[in-house]
Amino acid sequence: MSDYSKRIQIIYAVILSLLLLFVFLPITIGWKIIGTILVLAVSYGLLWRIKRYRQILISSTANIQFLTQKLDLLPARQRYRLPILLVTGSAAKDFFPHDLSLAESNVLVSSEAVWIYVDEYAHLPIVYDSLVAKWPDMLGRVGLFLAVAPELEDKQGLLIAKLQAFRQSWVDTCRIAKYQLPVYLSTHIGFNDLIYDENNPLPVYWYQLVNQKLYLLDSYLSPLNNWVNDIKIPSEERERRLRLRPFLNEAQSWIESVILTTLIDTKQPITKCVPTATAIYPTNQMNISDNVMQKLWQSITTLSLPNTHKIQDGISPPDALVKFMPIAYPFPPFYKMICNLIMITSVFIMGCLGASFWNNLKLADQIQNDMNHYRLISMDSYDEKKQALELLKDDRTMLNEYFMQGEPVRLGMGLYKGQKLVEPLNISMSDYVAKPPEPEKIFVKQTEIIMKEPPPLIRLDSLSLFESGQSSLKPDSTKVLINALVEMKKQINANQGTGWLILITGHTDSTGDENKNIKLSLDRATAVRNWIIKTSDIPETCFAIQGYGAKQPLVSNDTLEDRAKNRRVEISLVPQMSNCVLTKGN
Repeated sequence: MSDYSKRIQIIYAVILSLLLLFVFLPITIGWKIIGTILVLAVSYGLLWRIKRYRQILISSTANIQFLTQKLDLLPARQRYRLPILLVTGSAAKDFFPHDLSLAESNVLVSSEAVWIYVDEYAHLPIVYDSLVAKWPDMLGRVGLFLAVAPELEDKQGLLIAKLQAFRQSWVDTCRIAKYQLPVYLSTHIGFNDLIYDENNPLPVYWYQLVNQKLYLLDSYLSPLNNWVNDIKIPSEERERRLRLRPFLNEAQSWIESVILTTLIDTKQPITKCVPTATAIYPTNQMNISDNVMQKLWQSITTLSLPNTHKIQDGISPPDALVKFMPIAYPFPPFYKMICNLIMITSVFIMGCLGASFWNNLKLADQIQNDMNHYRLISMDSYDEKKQALELLKDDRTMLNEYFMQGEPVRLGMGLYKGQKLVEPLNISMSDYVAKPPEPEKIFVKQTEIIMKEPPPLIRLDSLSLFESGQSSLKPDSTKVLINALVEMKKQINANQGTGWLILITGHTDSTGDENKNIKLSLDRATAVRNWIIKTSDIPETCFAIQGYGAKQPLVSNDTLEDRAKNRRVEISLVPQMSNCVLTKGN
């Protein structure tokens, strides 16, 4: 089979493997380098194996290079419908002439099939691969023909070993073809030695074995008994056929017990090789003394039978046996390549999904660990608490960048859930209380110390900003917010060079569920903060928000008027040297 598709698949798999290594997998650069070396080494080995196999294929298939000129002599319709038989075995050469050119002596085109001689079982997969590579239209029309001459074997165990080798080669060929190739079997036995008449040799007949019964391989598949008892033949011929029948039956039993049993032996760890059709061919060819068939006849007749009579110089291949060879319809190489590329892509996508899931899990664990670390720090450990707060701010900034610019590819594949972590981060950061500033001492006189008062609190009535029970700003709240922003900037401008943390807290009255009140107060503080950020361009890192619910009332919640006073949003400036230093431009 052509190797260009295999090379495309290997290169495609290498590209996807490197993409998975360097983009998705959460591993260090050292492991990425090791993985790259392994991927390149494996791909190089596969490409080298393909090249080496191609060299072996070219050197082992010289006998089919002449097939083109043979096929060109046939009509086009016949050329593309004839089955292709790869003939092998000890009797395979009986079908091919010996005194012609290489093209004529190894390739034979009959009326029903194209016969190609293969001298070794191990070459069957290679010859098949070469055929389909050169003529893709032959895909599904190739079968194997095993021709066995038991009179060339003196040891039955060696014959069985050869049959097992053929079975393994058939399995290897089927693995390349991706379907089970049909197998035909012919056994060549010299029956003229048994019924020898120099002046009137036995006519050559093919006998087909079907369901443990012998038939004449003619147009009618005549039963053996009808052939023996044919009334139209002379009595002498009928007598010869009567003497031949028991030998044929014994040969049939031997073929079933030795050849067919070996090919379908279930004890072997490979697929059973069941011949599509089996035939016996009574031809005398070159044989050796004391062969397995002579031993069989001697054990039956107790007579030593001759083995010196070579009657036929050449025989024709059994067209009638393979005339109705089943045609398979496997996927063409191009479709196989597409299916393999789809499989490689599916494996890559599954790897990407797994890596993305792992990366998102690590991101969630990292942020959760940062929040847990922040919560475990005591509030009076101001420096350590602030360092943990900076980690949370970095996490939130990272998630905001992912939201605005898109998450990285390694977190993608539809598995990114980072935005769900923003709200828990804000809630964790909202309870931060900055370190109280030490009173600043200003010496006006040597004996007089003046303490600076912190900026006054900016208090906003919730009813002027929000509807009852809602956290979305009302359309007419802009004026109130602008006045608060002006007041806040006035306080900032009055203390130039000082670092500030802008703390926005939300408060409710005591009516309703306590947890819902805390969330409502936090959402209202968040809404005010977002409006100030959008309007004034003050950095988000300058703010801290907190929702107290009804925990810090100004007055009691006994009356409607008092409860209205407790529903409020407060803005306070907490001096911090390391926080935002705002200029007049902000």
